[in-house]
Amino acid sequence: MLSETVAHGRKAIGRLIAVATMLMFFMSFTAVQAAVPIGEVHPVFGEIGTNDHRLPYQLDSIIGLVCVALALFVAWAMNHAKPNMRVIGIGAAAITCLAVGVGIFAIDIAGYFDRLRPALFPVDDAKPLLMRIHGAIFLVAGIALVFVTMGQARRADTLELSKRNEAERYGLASRYYHWTIAFLFLLLVPMGIYTSMIPEDQTHRQAFYVIHKSLGFTVLFLAIARLIWIIRSPAPKLSAGLKGWEKFLAHGAHYALYFFLFAFPISGFMLSTYGGKLSHFFFWDTPLLWGPDEVAIQPWGLAHKLLLPYLFYLIFLAHIAGALKHQFIDKEKDSFKRIAT
Repeated sequence: MLSETVAHGRKAIGRLIAVATMLMFFMSFTAVQAAVPIGEVHPVFGEIGTNDHRLPYQLDSIIGLVCVALALFVAWAMNHAKPNMRVIGIGAAAITCLAVGVGIFAIDIAGYFDRLRPALFPVDDAKPLLMRIHGAIFLVAGIALVFVTMGQARRADTLELSKRNEAERYGLASRYYHWTIAFLFLLLVPMGIYTSMIPEDQTHRQAFYVIHKSLGFTVLFLAIARLIWIIRSPAPKLSAGLKGWEKFLAHGAHYALYFFLFAFPISGFMLSTYGGKLSHFFFWDTPLLWGPDEVAIQPWGLAHKLLLPYLFYLIFLAHIAGALKHQFIDKEKDSFKRIAT
């Protein structure tokens, strides 16, 4: 069982690498045709395409890869056949949530929330409060996962899952995709908010952008791979006990979450490119496919920085509320078991 699980994980990683390689090749080939004035000074955006400086020894890219490795490990361990490995996986998720929550409040106490970049939108002034709310949510989630870990430690059952999705529950591949994407996406949201708050003259600002953009591309590639897998192995049907309007809302929430997985990284890439800034995929800088544009950047900035985040909060909270309702109010005990142990 262990060897099969590892093999499934390797195949998933292989698909991710293949998709990423093809996209990077396409972007690099297209860049040969693009005459973008690298290094020239734009009256609004400053120097074009010069945001390629990294931390010493590519530490920012290494941190991004560690985040991906941790997400893959948590997804793999949480769905392992052996109960002790599931304890380690859920425990690692709990520690990560607690670390992020503590980190947010440590940054706040250090005074970094008082040194903000000038606001682009009126709601930008609320970002420190939004970060504190994220910190509290991560702490609560971490504590809840500690109790889940303790409950898992009392179990001795073996989890038998096939690679493909089954009629009543998701298979291993879908679970790997789901939890890896969820782990990375939930890291990206507060990271993106904080990165946009850092003043231009702070040296660590670019390091956060390297990590944030690298993880954004990773989520995009994983979302593409997961869609391909869902076509090959259709998702389980919703519970027969759900009412018609509940099924409608459930499908709508799922489609909306897929939309966010594509909309966030694509709008972020468009925003950076129209602003004359490079995007990053770990050790590589993506080329500027076109020059800066003060008009074209506006809808992408509005979408990435304002519309998408707040719409995501609404849909995500509705998704969580629906799952909790099925589990604790409707007494659908198998609701969570479709995608989690």
